[in-house]
Amino acid sequence: MSGEGPRPEPDFDRVRTALLHQREPDRVPLHDHVDGYLKRQFLGLTTALPTTRTHGGMGASGRLPLEHEVEFACRAGYDYVTLGASMHATITGTSTLVAAKYAAFGDEYQERGWANEGDGVITTAREFEGFPWPDPAEFDTTLFERATALLPPGMKVLVDHGKVFTGVWWLMGFEAFCRAIKRDPGLIARMYDRVGAAQCRILDVATDFECVGGVRFADDLAYSEGLMVSPAHLRQHFFPWLKACVDLVHRKGKVFIYHSDGDVRLVLEDLIACGVDGLHPIEPKAMDIAELKRKVGRRIALCGNIDLGYTLTRGTPAEVDAEVKERIRVLAPGGGYLLGSSNSVPEYVPLENFNAMREACFRYGRYPISIS
Repeated sequence: MSGEGPRPEPDFDRVRTALLHQREPDRVPLHDHVDGYLKRQFLGLTTALPTTRTHGGMGASGRLPLEHEVEFACRAGYDYVTLGASMHATITGTSTLVAAKYAAFGDEYQERGWANEGDGVITTAREFEGFPWPDPAEFDTTLFERATALLPPGMKVLVDHGKVFTGVWWLMGFEAFCRAIKRDPGLIARMYDRVGAAQCRILDVATDFECVGGVRFADDLAYSEGLMVSPAHLRQHFFPWLKACVDLVHRKGKVFIYHSDGDVRLVLEDLIACGVDGLHPIEPKAMDIAELKRKVGRRIALCGNIDLGYTLTRGTPAEVDAEVKERIRVLAPGGGYLLGSSNSVPEYVPLENFNAMREACFRYGRYPISIS
């Protein structure tokens, strides 16, 4: 069962309009990072397909072959497909893989990667010098070239990028990273410069393609209780690289969504100052999205917030429908809202709940919003 119903044709201008507060689009756009295993179930693909593995960050376990990604986006009602472009493989290659039956359906095993908390692969200047840093000039653009021919009219690519702050601490290990902030600030600065410059260069190449409409930059800065490191550290080392990436993307006329888990209110003004167009995913246990809408909703678009802690994972389709209806009622009038989960749509979300979220968006999200 795919749960398909009437849905608008793909139109990335709908996403762009919502992010830039240009006006109200025709409907609230969908925005999410959906797990490859769940996409297979949605498409009714009973035979396992090869996937591109991803670990950590937004949590999804893989991308399908590009033809199936396009088919999924069209049938599910998304206005874009996502393609990765970063040092992701180098960064996540240092993580530990764990296979288990994570999915809410089926009997297959999925892999998830967990970053090292102790010492990573770079903890000293000597290890920094000896690390096999990838050459950004060797970034493979094959999928972007193929997407240009495969995408239907109106659909664009959203580049999955990010992991500058995350990339630095994953490579170092979080405990080693925290020690080095005090004991070896020179190494910390070199790490940010190397990772940030490489990520910017790859982003520059990826966003040159006409099929690219924007970037989703994932770099988790916070737990639900607050930031992982001090605002001062982020302002010194991270935000200059974020602003460089945002400026690069905007110069090319494309849009920029920033993803961070947790409570980022202490640096919300920094994110806005960097020029970020949209903030994702606004976890309910970390931040009140209605409060954010009142305070900053005219200066940054808000994305996500459908609860992954209960509603999408353990609730009923009726509960999902009710939560989507309420979010649209409160957040959608005037534009500036993209609907989706409060993190991503992993394989442990039941397919019927994923479909309930999409269908409720189509049902209630058409402008002008008329929910009382």
